[in-house]
Amino acid sequence: MSRVKKGLCKSKGFTLIELTVVLLIIGLMAVTTAPLTIKGIATFNLVSSSHLLAADIRELQQLALCDYSSQYLITFFKDHYQMTKSAYPSPKRIGSRSLPAGIRVEHTNFPGDVLRFSAKGSPSPQGGTVTLYDPVTGKRKYVIIASITGRVRVSDQKP
Repeated sequence: MSRVKKGLCKSKGFTLIELTVVLLIIGLMAVTTAPLTIKGIATFNLVSSSHLLAADIRELQQLALCDYSSQYLITFFKDHYQMTKSAYPSPKRIGSRSLPAGIRVEHTNFPGDVLRFSAKGSPSPQGGTVTLYDPVTGKRKYVIIASITGRVRVSDQKP
């Protein structure tokens, strides 16, 4: 009997069954949390993209106000937007920002999908909305620009 006890005390490893059970539990946890992680990342991308767009719009407003120029504009495309100053003889590209994978510009109500600013920093000829859409979560974010004041805000609800 003492030999059996000595043999059990010297065993310092795991059995195959114990390793299999642990791997099975880890696999089940990974399978159940993966969809939550994917939706969480998609939601984060949508929120951060909408706030970044609002910040870029505010920056162009300030540039138009500072230069007292009505040549600043943002052109919207499905997966990115471009910020330019339409100066003579050729336009000067200020910057371009690509949206994260999956996020897209669903709709704008600006003529020709171009947001222009007056020399006073207000949208010209009127304010409007840019709708960003995420097909993974089915959610939308609305970047709303007020017509007279030029106030920029981000909302979950349609204006």
